[in-house]
Amino acid sequence: MGRRVTLKDVAAEAGVSMTAVSQALNGRPARMTEATRERIIEVATRMNYVPNQMARGLVTSQSMLLALLIPDIENLFFASLAKAIEDVCGSDGYSLIVANSDDSRETERGLLRTLEARGVDGILLIPARESMEDCTQLREDVERLNCPVVLADRLTGDQWCDAVGADHYQGGRMAARLLVEAGHRRVACVAGDERPGDVKVRFAGFVDELAEHGITLEPELNVSGRYRFLGGYDAADGIIDAGATAVFCCNDLMAMGFLSRMRERGLRAPDDCSVVGYDNIAGRFGMPELTTVDQNVPALAEACHAAIVSRIGAGGRKGKPWLESPKRELVTPRLVEGGTVGALAL
Repeated sequence: MGRRVTLKDVAAEAGVSMTAVSQALNGRPARMTEATRERIIEVATRMNYVPNQMARGLVTSQSMLLALLIPDIENLFFASLAKAIEDVCGSDGYSLIVANSDDSRETERGLLRTLEARGVDGILLIPARESMEDCTQLREDVERLNCPVVLADRLTGDQWCDAVGADHYQGGRMAARLLVEAGHRRVACVAGDERPGDVKVRFAGFVDELAEHGITLEPELNVSGRYRFLGGYDAADGIIDAGATAVFCCNDLMAMGFLSRMRERGLRAPDDCSVVGYDNIAGRFGMPELTTVDQNVPALAEACHAAIVSRIGAGGRKGKPWLESPKRELVTPRLVEGGTVGALAL
């Protein structure tokens, strides 16, 4: 294996000082001609120079490492968000460590300590469901950390830490508005369960929008789908037999299960029942026709990265501003009309 090319090597080859090389490669203002700057960049590229982040960290007190703690790496939404955040981090010179808590409170707690010990500059945290049910321990764990933390996607009710997520309340309202404007009055909902979280917020937005149009979600048309494909599948018969003309499934997995049962009964959307999902992952399962609410993952990833980077270095001053003056940003979802919603025939 060849010797690693150093900053000194690039400087010698380009005939400039090491300071000039550092300034040129980091885009800093410097007293040099544009031709000199271009020559330095050309030499560094030709010599395959790779900055030594450990050495840089000794100078800047930054590791250029960020961490993303997610509840379930097999969940397609979390996987998509992780990839999008990694892409944004990479374009800004950061590397991203992705850790999986398995939706376990204890695993999450251990990983928070481990990631801080690894010297990450900041942590993006999607809390485990157990942590969402009682935020007391989560808050205590985050307050003990000495690096910035931004809660992502799953946001707690109290604004005690920097947080970035999709505006799920507005997403639920979007779904209801689409169905109401299509003329549907007997509308059903396949929700998740009673645990706090994003789906509960989506459900609240959906119900509130219906209420503004004088529509009440009847108890027999409000069914738990347990966030799973089989939950939507199992809910379909009761909803269809109760005469609902449209249904909002609070994630795409439940919507796909609902559509699968419809097909088995010889029914189709939107002719027999309009169906709206949430998350926009159905296309990966061969169902690009599903009308769904997209959480706008690219915008969410950009907002998460910007939030954590803005706090890096702030811990060197007195206090922890991500806790003492927390900011919250909500990204507006997008409606994707795929063809499973139609106007109600009168």
